[in-house]
Amino acid sequence: MLNYELISEWGPIYRDGDKALKVYAPGKPRGYVAEKARVHALVHAAGLPVPAVYGVRKIGARRNALEMAYIKSEPFIYEGMPGEEREKALAVMADLQRRIHAVDAGGFGLPGFSKRIADAIKRTPFLTKQIKGKALDLLLSLDTGKTNLCHGDLHPSNILFDGETHWVIDWDGAAMGEPAADACMTYFYERRFAPRCADLYLQAYCANAGVRREEILAWAPVIAAYQVNIKTKDERDFILKILNEWYEKVCPN
Repeated sequence: MLNYELISEWGPIYRDGDKALKVYAPGKPRGYVAEKARVHALVHAAGLPVPAVYGVRKIGARRNALEMAYIKSEPFIYEGMPGEEREKALAVMADLQRRIHAVDAGGFGLPGFSKRIADAIKRTPFLTKQIKGKALDLLLSLDTGKTNLCHGDLHPSNILFDGETHWVIDWDGAAMGEPAADACMTYFYERRFAPRCADLYLQAYCANAGVRREEILAWAPVIAAYQVNIKTKDERDFILKILNEWYEKVCPN
């Protein structure tokens, strides 16, 4: 790996000339990475601003990498960014997400977003049986069987800006399902770090997609129950506080 330039710790991702290499953990089979490449190629072919994918490259004896076009980018959102510019960037993110949701992924062979969420809630050791049950009941009531393309993890770090085009990366969590659930995933991610940005994003998304904020926020307890599996204890405690307050409201003593 020393022959390549590290451009992101997340992945990690390296640069090799005009290519970027997302390197997966040792032992991840080639077939697993090939499936990620297939999905990446599908969303690229759908006309979304996604870097071209070239396939799978063997790295050393036990690692495989997703090989794609390298995008020389500027920070999309950064610390100290002027408020007006940040608001415009969040509106761009909302528009990108609306464009993603406009794609029908029914023939893409993607997993169901709601099933992925439900499976994670069932497995988590951080929630009581009662809260799991209520969250799963709410998920069932909200799911209408849509097959829209969902990114699954859209946030500022997964958007690259080359000075002209905003590119969406990291499609490992792509699924088909409810746009409101995917939008709420982004909202809740922002809420953990920058509540003001979360509200601005939600306002922009609802205006862009023509939906009410209540439709998005209805998913908040479900998405919180899904995201409680995050590794950072402080963030997990923040999510648990939200979930416990919600459960007390829906199940008062």
